Amino acid sequence: MRIGLIGLGAIGGVTAQRLLDAGLDVSLAAGRHAEVIARKFPKARVGAALPEGEYGLILLCVRGSEIERALAPAAPLLRPDGAVVCLQNGFPEERVARIVGANRVLGAVIGWSATMTEPGEYVLTGGGAFILGGDSPRLEHARLVLAHAFPVHVTHNLQGARWSKLAMNCAMSTLGAITGYSLGELASRREIRSLALRIIREVVQAAQARDVQLEPVAGIRPDLLVKVPAFLAHLAIWFAARMRPTQKSGMIARLRQGRPAGVEDLNALIDAPLNRKLVQLVHEIERGARKIAPENIAELS
Repeated sequence: MRIGLIGLGAIGGVTAQRLLDAGLDVSLAAGRHAEVIARKFPKARVGAALPEGEYGLILLCVRGSEIERALAPAAPLLRPDGAVVCLQNGFPEERVARIVGANRVLGAVIGWSATMTEPGEYVLTGGGAFILGGDSPRLEHARLVLAHAFPVHVTHNLQGARWSKLAMNCAMSTLGAITGYSLGELASRREIRSLALRIIREVVQAAQARDVQLEPVAGIRPDLLVKVPAFLAHLAIWFAARMRPTQKSGMIARLRQGRPAGVEDLNALIDAPLNRKLVQLVHEIERGARKIAPENIAELS
């Protein structure tokens, strides 16, 4: 059964590469980079929008701000018993459900990382798995498809996994973006670990206000992380970062390429002081009013 993939940034690009290498029938919607992507992915049908056909699964890999524009033209191509799988940060499922129906939506939390060096060229920066959930009958089909790219863990609490990933991204990914530091460099500094825990606490409080039960992601449950004694919380952050110490936030590459960092899918979702300040700093970097530099940490003290 044909698979469609929309969005050939880092996550979409790596996923597409692996599915095509596994011999799956994958068509790609690559936007303005369609010609370049067609050359880089000769095994796939490629268009600016998803090529005509009938799709059992559509993997949505665009930024949250692009959901409606990217998905609306493809929705009529989705089989009545098909599903859209949201391979995105934030909370995209509700918006996707308004386009295709709630029983045709699945979500996948991404536990690995990658960056796009240029259109069609991708570097995997950290291994991991998908955490897949949702109510669509296509769940098992989606699991089998995504397993060709990375290991897949199925959850019955997708929102809990999404909020846990959000908490860690809001801290480590965005702190990495404003400083330029790798995960190892962030975790080696006590003042940054302390700051990260304060950011995580803001996200945990927002989740708890919505009665969300957080799920472990990459072995960490953020709500437990902010409850344990400080030395244990610091040790957990340090240990997690040491598993991939040279990895840098994918937001850094986007900022340096003059593209939006994607903070709207992260810290902008949390109405709390530190997260609001991080959004401001990232937007200043996007506008060229501020440089990526370790000194930006001082703005958060």
